[in-house]
Amino acid sequence: MALDQLHTELQALMAAIDNGEGESIAAHLRQLDELGQELGKEAPPMLRHYLEKRSYTKALDFLEGRDEAAAPNC
Repeated sequence: MALDQLHTELQALMAAIDNGEGESIAAHLRQLDELGQELGKEAPPMLRHYLEKRSYTKALDFLEGRDEAAAPNC
């Protein structure tokens, strides 16, 4: 459930950035901080890393199965 909420919030943040909604972006960032805190140690380590570093695009990619860290380094 928490990962679903996180996924939805990340998508909303990206949409707000695309649309230039400054006030909305700040609200999404606060919500993402709260959700990251709620997940705590339950979250996969790579996802926690992305959230802590505010790498929200990478966090979204991780949740959607497009994480670069999971790809072979050939």
